[in-house]
Amino acid sequence: MSEFLTLIGQIFIIACIQSIVELFIDIDKRPYQARVMNIACFLGSLYLLVNYIATVLLGEIISVFKINF
Repeated sequence: MSEFLTLIGQIFIIACIQSIVELFIDIDKRPYQARVMNIACFLGSLYLLVNYIATVLLGEIISVFKINF
């Protein structure tokens, strides 16, 4: 459960940073910077999610279906 809370906290921090940076970017004058920042935040969150799935969830699934001979 602590790993999940850590994941949620990290994604929340990324969302907060994205919101703060959007305040400093003038979207009308520089729309490409806003798009690049949105893509970077999305990829960062996606990386954290895939890393969580690969390390925590797959380990739990394997331990549930593990058959001892």
